[in-house]
Amino acid sequence: MMSFTTNGNQKKERIGHTSFVRSQLVLLESRKKWGILYSLATVSGLFFMPGVLGTMCLGTDILAIFQKVMPLPAISFLVTVGMFVLNDLADADLDRANGKKRPIPSGLVSKRQTWTFIMLTNGLALLLSIMTLNPISILIVGLMLLLGILYSAPRIALMKRFVIKTITIAIYYSLCALLGITSIYSLDLAIGNPIILIHSLSMLSIMIFISSTLNDLGDVEGDRAAGRRTIPIVIGKGNTIKLSMVLAICMLPVTWGLYVLAMAAGNNGSLVTPVLTSLFALVVTSKMSNMRKGLHDMESMRRHHKKLFPLNVVLQSNLVVGGLIML
Repeated sequence: MMSFTTNGNQKKERIGHTSFVRSQLVLLESRKKWGILYSLATVSGLFFMPGVLGTMCLGTDILAIFQKVMPLPAISFLVTVGMFVLNDLADADLDRANGKKRPIPSGLVSKRQTWTFIMLTNGLALLLSIMTLNPISILIVGLMLLLGILYSAPRIALMKRFVIKTITIAIYYSLCALLGITSIYSLDLAIGNPIILIHSLSMLSIMIFISSTLNDLGDVEGDRAAGRRTIPIVIGKGNTIKLSMVLAICMLPVTWGLYVLAMAAGNNGSLVTPVLTSLFALVVTSKMSNMRKGLHDMESMRRHHKKLFPLNVVLQSNLVVGGLIML
């Protein structure tokens, strides 16, 4: 054991002194998948509102388009990757206990290199938000940064608080989508279609809540040893699957209820949206049911969680299609 620890420290020290650029690339690679997902939420948010393409076509100032819209996906990507790495730094010992082979707990990068990466990614994101000259975008990015810090900050550590942990992730994900929804072109549309805005954010929040909760299923033993109170630990693995299935089923009454409400209020809306969302909810429920077979297999739970990644993208696509096709 002593030999292994010494070798690990030597490896960390060697990389820390000779491969700074590589360390930044390693950290980026470790979390880029989730950065892409949250960035796609921002891209998708640009098209959630009905009539957004027509509004965009009215714009003739190409410079304004580039300045206020183009940086938004990059901002979400940078903030997300930086905050995920900050969480990895705070959870290094726990990740090591859970057997996760991430760069920080495995000793591939040093703490100094990690802090540099966090400062660079989030600093660049803040700079890009200021360059948009859009007060709404700057405010949303500020909230994203604040949530990311509070999630991992030692004394507050929202990641350690029952339910609040997962709610925080859902709010952050919604903010990424809201960054696109409230861009220069779709802000007025969002204000004029509040029910559609609520629908889009609620569907995304429910799905990411499900995904994040199921992610904790693969870390139950390590989280319990660390004194964490995640949803699977508090209510049990079986009940966690049941909760996820209930949340998925709840998408049905929510999507149809809000559609009917939008029609009654005279808002723009598309029948395509509740139809696609309903089909999506049934698929997710089916997958949740299949997960009950491997509840006691940690690796099986992690594999199932990875399979939820494309479903988040599918939901985003469904909402975009609903915003573009008016039926």
